[in-house]
Parts: sequence; structure tokens; C-alpha cells
Amino acid sequence: MSVRLLEESDRLMAVIEGHEDPVAVRLVCARPISARDREISVMSLDDSKELAWLHSIEEFDEESREIAERALWRSYRIAKITRIAESYVNHGHRYLRVETNRGDRFFNLREPGNNITRLSPDHLVIRDSMGNRYEIESVAALDEESRASLDRVL
Repeated sequence: MSVRLLEESDRLMAVIEGHEDPVAVRLVCARPISARDREISVMSLDDSKELAWLHSIEEFDEESREIAERALWRSYRIAKITRIAESYVNHGHRYLRVETNRGDRFFNLREPGNNITRLSPDHLVIRDSMGNRYEIESVAALDEESRASLDRVL
């Protein structure tokens, strides 16, 4: 099934094979953490019905792929941790003060076993107590002080 994306003002529109007119849509990833560019559902904005399923973002033409990448980035953006300034444990609660590509953050990490996803031994996604996600692309690339701070709370 062929799907072409368009941007009209602040709306994402799709021209889908078999439909006459463009339809307002949103893109939903089946696996937004581990495979953001694969298994994408094109959902109707009006009634949230699935209009198309794509196994990969590569199924879009070049222009639509660029539009899809922007839309998915807006929906699933994750702050990347570049440095851990401070970490401590207080009465079983873990706190981190970090620097990210989106500014400084301070958050509480509960149950690290349930809220840290290892995409590889060196690549982590951390979910804080409010549901926000933070990514560490490479623990080894962090400075020594940041790695020690991370070890303190894990």
C-alpha cells in the first residue's frame, strides 16, 4: 500500500492508495524506544483507526520520509544525557541531576530494574518517576565522574 505524507499548516496529512482525498493522520510507532524507524502505523486523527501499516520508514518516498522523521521526532523525542552532574540515594529514592541536549534536568529514578532499558550493554534509556525518558547513547563515552555517579544509583 502506497502512502504519501503532506504537511498542511500544523497538520500531518496522508494520501493513501485507495482513498480519494488526503486524510489528517498521526504516526504511531509500535516500538518507539528500540525501533523508532520501523513498524509505523498511520492512524486517522478523526477516529484513531489504522489506515496503513509500514514495516519501515524506508517505505515512504524521500519527501514523505523527511516529513515522517520530523513528525516522529516531535512525538517521541528523548533527551540525551551528556553528563551526570550529581546523583544520590535518599531513603531508597534515587536522584539524578543531569545535563542533556535539551538543558539541565533533575529527576527521581524509582526501581532501576523496571525503569532502565538496555538497548545494548552500553546504551541505556532511563524512565523517571514522571514518565519522562532520557537516553545515554554510550555509558563508556561519559566522563569518569558521570560514570561513577551513574553507578551510585544503579
